[in-house]
Amino acid sequence: MRRLTLSSALVLLSAACADPGNQALTESAAETGLDETLGMNAEEVGTSTVGPAVPAGAATEVWAVRNQWADTDTADARRAGVAWSANSGLSWEQKFERWVGSMRRVSRYAGGETFEITTPYGDRKFGAPTLECAEVAMFLRVTFASWYGLPFFIQGWSSADRQPIFAGHFGFVFRTGQRARTFPLFKTAYRDHTSSWREGAAWPTDSTLRRMHLGSDDAVLFLTNADGTIPGAGAYFDELFLNKRVGYFMRLILVYFGSVNLADEGNTFHVRAAATAPGDILLKRWQRQGIGHVMPVMRVDRPAEGRIAASIASGSMPRRQPLWEEPSVAISSFTSQYTGGSEQSSDMVAYSALGGGIRRWRTTILRNGRWTNTTLAADEMDYIAQSDQASIGARPQQFREIWQVLTPEERQRAALDRIAAARSHLRMYPASCSARTRREDAFADLYLVSEELGTSRAAVDRQHRTLEDHVFAELEYNQSKTCCWNSTTAAMATVVLDYAMQEQARAQARMMCVQPTVFRAHGSGDGYDVWRTHAATMGRAADWRAWSEDEPCMARAVAMDTATSRAGDFCAR
Repeated sequence: MRRLTLSSALVLLSAACADPGNQALTESAAETGLDETLGMNAEEVGTSTVGPAVPAGAATEVWAVRNQWADTDTADARRAGVAWSANSGLSWEQKFERWVGSMRRVSRYAGGETFEITTPYGDRKFGAPTLECAEVAMFLRVTFASWYGLPFFIQGWSSADRQPIFAGHFGFVFRTGQRARTFPLFKTAYRDHTSSWREGAAWPTDSTLRRMHLGSDDAVLFLTNADGTIPGAGAYFDELFLNKRVGYFMRLILVYFGSVNLADEGNTFHVRAAATAPGDILLKRWQRQGIGHVMPVMRVDRPAEGRIAASIASGSMPRRQPLWEEPSVAISSFTSQYTGGSEQSSDMVAYSALGGGIRRWRTTILRNGRWTNTTLAADEMDYIAQSDQASIGARPQQFREIWQVLTPEERQRAALDRIAAARSHLRMYPASCSARTRREDAFADLYLVSEELGTSRAAVDRQHRTLEDHVFAELEYNQSKTCCWNSTTAAMATVVLDYAMQEQARAQARMMCVQPTVFRAHGSGDGYDVWRTHAATMGRAADWRAWSEDEPCMARAVAMDTATSRAGDFCAR
């Protein structure tokens, strides 16, 4: 067993999702009366958790329940849908799996691939929205449940109210069914156009919803406002939902809930490695509370008996269009100790005790007058109790054993793809410490497989290392204020890289080699004066932004960020 060191903590944070930005939470708090995100419910959960009693048609209701997840032979269940034919005999849980698994891979506007959302409304299809990682998983489940009138809720703990808050088809309520704080009375406040709209008619819009955002980083680049500006999540939800109540609800559930809630046994449950299916959620957890990383499973192939290969698509921080990862890349997440392994975490317990690993949404049913999250009989063979630490902790190794084996050449290509994706992200968000570490993790894998193929580390560096790998060198997360700066831009990356190229040109003119100046906090002012000054010399002073604490920052007061040495010596290439 090993403890989590600072260096390994940085690896964990390489693909983390933070709590919502202060601005989004502040704006929501003015509306709802709640100025905190919701934590994990401390209650013990067995095979089900009892939720609130809320009557149909309550003023808080977001959408009406007309189907049950286990239905297979009702009139609605027999109809054809977005990913199934008429009279399919499938339950709605199986249809959710089919819907997620059928999503087409499409180009991502920041490079790489994402997925396309198929709707029940004629030919309306959209690329995925710009989201943080946990937001992607919640977005998919809420969207499907609302479209087909299925019950849904997720629970979270309010420390201010000293009780859980439940968010679902019935709105935001306490266990009594009473409206939580001043959360909206969705049924009376907003409109539902589902029954009145007909295919071919103009799409109804809500101008207020269209102006709403999850944060300053939620731009949806393939949509445009009437005034020519780029809209955010609110406009996307307006285009996706005829029931505008769902759009308003979606914004609030994504602001108040996060990865810690998806590790809550009351909301999801552990499943066997071999049972992994589209719609399941792979979680990285390295602490009981706080940020983690969520990777929805998009596609699962079973190429041979006892073999599996899965694709995932995850958001990040700053928000991004979910990045699709094929099995050759995704395997590193499924086999990580941080996805529920047996090794010891910094909390002095095994990672398997922190809620990470492959998990599935609990099914919401009405039982004895109360909405309850449970597991269906169809899931009993796949269910793993949280108390079964041995079975949970064994899954990373089990994935290694059942994953479709890749050739060294395939592993090499996968590592290079991951490096390219991280570089692309850094050209958009140059302060991103998560992307810097993703790149170095990929290089670590590239070194290993290249050694198997007879290529040395030095040769790999000569062939594949670039100037920008040293400019955007990996930083120690908890010792570097740059890591808290989520609002850097592509224009700023251009300034940083231009400075680096001029620096190298001056050195070459003197027939010298110099280590590139790492983009990090150092020196006077806020620590970034050298690039602010260079931006001005380029005539781009307006493009440079001052440092801001975009997430809670342990290193806010440091004068010099701490870089790691994983990129090696630039002059030794």
